[in-house]
Amino acid sequence: MTYFFRFVKSDFVKIKRQPLLIMHTLIPLLGIIIFLSYFSYTPWKPTSKVFVFLQMAAFVFPILIALICSMVVDQEALAGNFQQMLTSDIKLMPFLSKLTVVLLFGLSSMLVLVCGFGAGFSYILNESPFEFRYYMYAGCILFFSSIFIYVFHIIISMKFGNIPSIGIGITESLLSIIFATDLGLGKWEFVPCTWGMRLMMYFHKFTLKDQSFFEEISELRLGIILCILGTIIITIFACLWFFRWEGRKSE
Repeated sequence: MTYFFRFVKSDFVKIKRQPLLIMHTLIPLLGIIIFLSYFSYTPWKPTSKVFVFLQMAAFVFPILIALICSMVVDQEALAGNFQQMLTSDIKLMPFLSKLTVVLLFGLSSMLVLVCGFGAGFSYILNESPFEFRYYMYAGCILFFSSIFIYVFHIIISMKFGNIPSIGIGITESLLSIIFATDLGLGKWEFVPCTWGMRLMMYFHKFTLKDQSFFEEISELRLGIILCILGTIIITIFACLWFFRWEGRKSE
């Protein structure tokens, strides 16, 4: 365990030289300012404003995940063509360390975004129809349902590079919006990039005691089961894949 924490500490030191920390701080703050400014004069209901904000957070998240994973992996490629990862005494440790770092940054960034918006909506605009814990739960739902995407993009970035990873991230964001409509009914459970958007929507309906929530509860159960199983399976697959990974081919 001490060996693992040394890797994590090392990765945090490397990230200090990259704009990742600034991105995880400024992007949420910028998003909060933009949405609070916009919602200060829109005539929508407060519940609709919160829902639109969470939808946009779920839409942007896959793109940011792809970008962040690409930057973390590219840092290792530029620092010595993955030599530290490939020559580690315990080969799996560098991979788990990288994954842990991006997940910690992702969780903190999502909580800052959603909880910061909730605080601003409550105390600046004085419009929030929900308690603060609603925003905490919503942020956690969006993050934990996206762990699959983090693992997936770490693999894609290590295998193929940043351009394919970012391209897939853009596609995932578009799919999450499309599958948020009726087109996604009966299908979203099998598409990982839509889990965050859909689970957040069900959580919002549950909070509002919307009757449609109880009509679609079997679909929700299946989605939660597949989300948990899918995340476990891809994590195990990623660990097994990394044992056989020997770096990118030189062009």
